[in-house]
Amino acid sequence: MFILKSEIKIGDFIFHSVSEVEITKSTEELSDTAVITMPSKFKIRHNGEEKQVENAIKVGDKVEIKLGYEERYEGVEFVGYVTAIGSKIPLEIKCEDAMWVLRRKNITHAYNNGTTLKEVLKKVVEGTDVELSDKIPSMKIDKLVIRMANGAQVLQKLKDDFALSIYLDNEGKLYAGLEQMNNIGKQVIYDLNYNLVENNLEYKSADQKKLKIRYTYIDNKNRKKSIEVGDKDGELRTFHTSVISDEKKLEEMAQAELKKLKYDGFEGSVKSFLIPYAEHGMAAVIQDSEHPAREGKYFIKKVVTTYGSSGARRDVTISNKLQ
Repeated sequence: MFILKSEIKIGDFIFHSVSEVEITKSTEELSDTAVITMPSKFKIRHNGEEKQVENAIKVGDKVEIKLGYEERYEGVEFVGYVTAIGSKIPLEIKCEDAMWVLRRKNITHAYNNGTTLKEVLKKVVEGTDVELSDKIPSMKIDKLVIRMANGAQVLQKLKDDFALSIYLDNEGKLYAGLEQMNNIGKQVIYDLNYNLVENNLEYKSADQKKLKIRYTYIDNKNRKKSIEVGDKDGELRTFHTSVISDEKKLEEMAQAELKKLKYDGFEGSVKSFLIPYAEHGMAAVIQDSEHPAREGKYFIKKVVTTYGSSGARRDVTISNKLQ
């Protein structure tokens, strides 16, 4: 029998009984988020005085969420900070990972003579406890001017201009680069005929996916230069940059996007219990004894973990095929 358990630390308090938890982690978003829902009129004792939860905790309090099954599994599912405390019943506490720290840091800096991606990221995390991943690629940036932008805004600009995946990995380290290059070397196995709650995958061949990628460079006078790759009659996906003007580099970026989206294999998501464990950046090995030719390994780009009275689930979304 699987008996759910939880331990949620918020500031100086530890909670073992909450209504619901939802944790979202994605390689497509800058930050991981969590929403903790408390029972109505939940009270705690603080400095000898009984208080409502919303009056005892505060924005900026550290958060650690552990979920599991008694004697079977327990893991730290989320680490971050309180970003908002609701005023309605039931009480919702919204949280964000260490990107919350970077949002509170303002940056003004000019790289007029060129720089590298890593140097810009060092400036973003400077003075914080956030470390850089050791997988950040060597990439030159011709020119970059930052005027009174917070750390998250700088990262969003880099993400938009260079078509990068930028997020904090499960070690809390800042990664920036191609999505599939941060495969963390771990994998989870899903048997489509055995260990799933729901199977929302669809198998398609690359020929069935008609896609066209357009990458456009826009200079400071709003002059444009575009590169297109893929199927002429395909669904158009557009990307923009104000930094990369070299046509060869634009084509490389467009081809990288096309490769992520166009392949023979599954697309969609699966839903499982808390075990097997899965996180973004892992590889999902899809097994199907009824169609063995369709088996393969896929990059996990998003995991939504939910916990509550109806049980605990992981909704795992895959992206490009790894092999």
